Amino acid sequence: MNSRIQINQNLNDPYLSVMDFLNEVTLRFPKAISFAPGRPDPAYFNLKDSNKHLEIFVEHRAAQKGVSKETIWADLGQYNMTKGIINAELAKMLAIDENIHVKPEDIVITSGAQEGMILALSTICNPNQDVIMVSDPSYIGFTGFAKIYGLEICLVKSSENGIDLVDLEDKIKLLKTEGKNPKIVYDIPDFHNPTGSYLSKENRLTFLELAEKYDFWIVEDNPYGMFIYDGEKVPTIKALDKNQRCIYLGSFSKSLYPSLRIGYLVADQQLQNNVALSDELTKVKSLTTVITSSITQAITGGILIEADYSLEAINKDKKEAYLKKWKTLMDSLEENFRGSNNEWAKDISWNTPKGGFFLTMNLPFNVDEKILYECVENYGVIFCPMSMFYLEQGPRKQIRLSFSYVTLEQIEEGIKKLAAFIKLQVS
Repeated sequence: MNSRIQINQNLNDPYLSVMDFLNEVTLRFPKAISFAPGRPDPAYFNLKDSNKHLEIFVEHRAAQKGVSKETIWADLGQYNMTKGIINAELAKMLAIDENIHVKPEDIVITSGAQEGMILALSTICNPNQDVIMVSDPSYIGFTGFAKIYGLEICLVKSSENGIDLVDLEDKIKLLKTEGKNPKIVYDIPDFHNPTGSYLSKENRLTFLELAEKYDFWIVEDNPYGMFIYDGEKVPTIKALDKNQRCIYLGSFSKSLYPSLRIGYLVADQQLQNNVALSDELTKVKSLTTVITSSITQAITGGILIEADYSLEAINKDKKEAYLKKWKTLMDSLEENFRGSNNEWAKDISWNTPKGGFFLTMNLPFNVDEKILYECVENYGVIFCPMSMFYLEQGPRKQIRLSFSYVTLEQIEEGIKKLAAFIKLQVS
């Protein structure tokens, strides 16, 4: 019998199915070379040391509190602090690695950065009066939940240099003349997903000036900032923030491994009546996931303690491996799409990201799921049509390539096969 009960009608939006596609397409075609998922390289997960890191954390915490290790072990198996149990360790890491200086109580440990996004949206925004602003294209996990939650989304132009701040200001002025309230602007300034763009320091400072001028908060998402391959590292928006205009989202999924499901929100803002925003976020968390796993928090805490609270050294080999992949991808694209023998590819171009996991490729023909599956089935290569990441009708002649998950040999072979497929389409 079919139920007549209606579910949330916002779930009918086909945009909300893209995340499942990104997570599952590689599993559906296990023999294909996949440039689709932004997965980290599993060669650097180091799960075998989890018990050691648990022991390190337990010994450290027992010494801190002056109690037995058995007491700490018992605590780890019990309900614990909603805000988290490794906040002090994270505060030290942020100070060392990112020059972000906040109190431990201004950090909320989440079940992955995705929960942090949900907490931020559901705590800060009122669906009937607030508008969120995002660059288009943008990360689906944030905009997808905003759609489910019923929030109005205002789209801002973007380019290879990141979010267009002139368009952002114009859109804010327009919203205010319509009596609407632009509450937060979400962005990934460091090696944006899906475009790979890197926002300059000058534009980050301008971003903060706009936030102060028009009274909105910036939600800065930074899963890829550690992985820079070319040029100098630019400070995060949060590190440049002098007026508590930025809420910072962090994750260990890329710097350690995804199944830890440890993310965090840095929210040092004060609301009316001196109420801390972090306390309000915690209130919402207590009604969703209740706590973030104490076990995986303790593993993460043990890793940080062993590393003297810096992930830079831990990720040194991983960054070098990603650099080799990045160079191999750039070289393979040049080899297969440039030169006197590749006149057919004269209308094909791509950006050169300075870091992260992604690049964007421009093609002279429309790309849809039909074209994608032709490539997978006939050439054994998976890519992502960029149109999947746009909330409105975006460019249909772009694809995203992710190079973090594939080997050097797969990159070379995959780009060669991709070139053969594209050549067939333009011939």
